[in-house]
Amino acid sequence: MAVSHRTLISKAALRRLPATADDGTPYCPQCRRDGELNRMVSTGTTDSTECEVGSLPVYTDADRLSYEELIAGAPCRGCGQELLPQVAPPSWVGKGTGFFTDKERALHAAAEQAFNERHPVCHALRWTMQGSSVTHCARCCPPPPLSPEQRRQIAQILNDGAERRVRQAKLAGTTYERRELEQRLPGRARTLAVVLREYQKRRTAALESVAAEDRSLLRSSFPEAELMFRWRLQLACGDLVEVLTLGDVRPPTVIAWPWAGSRLREGTYACTDHRAQEAPYRRVYRYLTRATMELTGDEHLKRGPETVGYWTVELECGHLDNQVTALDWHPRDGHRQTQPNDATEVAQRKSRVAQIKDCLGALEYAHALRQIEQGYLEPDPQTTCRLCTYEQPIIAFQRVGWLVPAPKPAMTAAVKQRTGVRPARAQLEQRVAELEAQIAHLTGQRRTS
Repeated sequence: MAVSHRTLISKAALRRLPATADDGTPYCPQCRRDGELNRMVSTGTTDSTECEVGSLPVYTDADRLSYEELIAGAPCRGCGQELLPQVAPPSWVGKGTGFFTDKERALHAAAEQAFNERHPVCHALRWTMQGSSVTHCARCCPPPPLSPEQRRQIAQILNDGAERRVRQAKLAGTTYERRELEQRLPGRARTLAVVLREYQKRRTAALESVAAEDRSLLRSSFPEAELMFRWRLQLACGDLVEVLTLGDVRPPTVIAWPWAGSRLREGTYACTDHRAQEAPYRRVYRYLTRATMELTGDEHLKRGPETVGYWTVELECGHLDNQVTALDWHPRDGHRQTQPNDATEVAQRKSRVAQIKDCLGALEYAHALRQIEQGYLEPDPQTTCRLCTYEQPIIAFQRVGWLVPAPKPAMTAAVKQRTGVRPARAQLEQRVAELEAQIAHLTGQRRTS
C-alpha cells in the first residue's frame, strides 16, 4: 500500500495540538509532529505502548512465508525485498558505524534512505536477516518463519521446564488451598483405570501420527500420564464433565480450553448438549489466514460459479471463525460500502425487512438493520460466532486426583522403630485377655483393702 511522505508542522502548530485524548490516552509524539493525532495503544504482550497507526502490524498470517518458501529465496511479502541474501553482503554489514570507511558510510546511508522510502510513515521496530543488508519493518513485513529444528528445540525447552516443575510438585506433595468455586460435586468420578486407558490410547495414536523427530511438538498436548491431574466441572447448563490438566496448580477456571481449532474464554467450557438457539454476531478483530473456496452457481439468483477468499478470523470474543470475501481482497483495503445509506433509503429498506421480521431471529434482525444503516459493507465487519453457542460458564469444580497416583513416601527408620510390625489377631486377643485378667485382679485387691 503506497503511503505518501508526511510534512512536519511548525512548532506553533504543534503546541496547539493536544498531547492526550479526552480519556487521558497519550497521542503518538511522532505522529503529532506530522500534524496527526493517533493514540498510543497497548501491544497486548507487555506494558509498553505503540502507535495505533504507525507501529501495529498491518500484515496478516496469510502474508507469512513458509520455511520452504524462505529457503527457495522468496522475497518479503511486506516490502518485496530479499530475506535471505542472494549475493555476498556488503563489507559494512555487521560493523559498528564508528568503524565505517567513507565508502561504507555512503553505502549505509543509501540503504537507510531506501528503507525510509519504502516505509515513510512507519515508526515501528526494525529487523534484518543475518548476512543481509536489507532492513525490514516490524509493521509491514511479516517475521521470517522458524526452521523445523528451531521449532523442535523451542518446544523441548518449554516442555522440559513445565514437566520438571510438575514432577517436583508431585513428589513434594501439594498442600491444597480451597479456591473460589471449588466444592464437592454430586455423583462420583469415572473409574481411574478406564480414564487412564482412554488417555493412553489417545496419546499413543497422536504420537504415532507424526514422525519421531516431531513428537516433541506434541508433548504439550499429550504429556505423560503420570503428569496429568483429574478434575470434575459443573457447567451453568447443569452438565458434569471430567477434564485433565498438566499438574494440579492451575484450576480449570483459569485455563482457555482448546476446542474445534480455537480456544474458549477463561472460566468456560463447551457443552454440545445445550447449544444456544441463535449464534451471536461478533466484530472481526483480526484477519489471520486465507484459503480459497469454490462456490457453485445458482440459476435462481442468476449467479455463476465463483472463487472466493475463505478467511480465518479472530473475533472480538477471542474465538476463531471463518468469513467469505472477494478473492483479491486484503484487510488493508478496508470495508467498501456497496449501497447508499441516506435517510430515505435506510427507512425504505428497514420497512421491507420489518415485513419478514417474524422469519428472522432477534440477533439476525438486529444485524440486518445494522447492515442497512452502514450501507452493506463488504466484507461485513461482523460475522456469527458458532463457538459462542457452545460455551457454558463453569460454576463449580472439584479435584479428583492424579491420573497416576503419586507413590507413598518411604517410611523412615524412626517411624518403623516407633510403629514396629503389626501383631497378628491371635496375639492381640491374647494380650486383651491378659489385660482383662490383670484388671480383675486389681479390682479384687481394692475391694479387700
